[in-house]
Formats: sequence, structure tokens, C-alpha cells
Amino acid sequence: MATAEEYRAKAREALDRLQTQLDELRVQADLAQAEARDRYQKAVDGLRSQQHEVRERLDDAAKASQDAWKTAAGQVEDAVDNLGDAFSKLADEVTAAAGAGTSATRSAFDAFLSEWKKQRAERKAMLK
Repeated sequence: MATAEEYRAKAREALDRLQTQLDELRVQADLAQAEARDRYQKAVDGLRSQQHEVRERLDDAAKASQDAWKTAAGQVEDAVDNLGDAFSKLADEVTAAAGAGTSATRSAFDAFLSEWKKQRAERKAMLK
């Protein structure tokens, strides 16, 4: 069974790694055509905002009592899951719109998402 601190460290690492991917996604959004670019940039900004909220919820979970931390962490994990899923969907849209020149970026996003799913399973196992 994992401790609250171990879980928080893993969740924080996931959020930090997502930040790097959001930065790259913003670059790819900038490459899209003008009308799509504005929509994608707003979507990336929305994901950044959600990431910030999840980070705050993670910090709040750290303040929960020893008995309540797993419940709070479960709620944070659901939010992290949703954030990862939203990133995946947006990455698909942005790279498709940006064109063929983004194959290396698409590969990097795919590698990130593969690792994200692996770490998601590890974090969920920590909460059991």
C-alpha cells in the first residue's frame, strides 16, 4: 500500500510531464491555419487551467487527514485521468490540422500518452 506522499509525488510528476506536452501542443496549434489556431490555442489554455486546478486539488489532498487522503486522491486521480484524455483528443486534432510536417511531434505525443497510461495504472494501483 502506498503512502500519501508517494502518490502525491507520482501525480505531481504526471502533471509536470503534461506541462511539457502542453507547451509542445501550443507550438503545434500555432502551426495550424488561422481559424483553427485560435480554437486550438483556447483549448490548450483550457487544459492548462484544468491542470492548475488539478494541482490545487492535489495540494488540498495533501492536507487531508490520514484516513481521508485516499478518497481525496481518488478524486484527484479521476481529474488527472480526464485531463490526460482531453489532452489525447486535442493532440489528435491539432496534429491532424497541422499537417504532415508534424510526424515527429505525433510520435512524441504517442510515446508520452503510452507512458501516461502506464503511470496511470501505477497510480491507481497505489490507491488500492
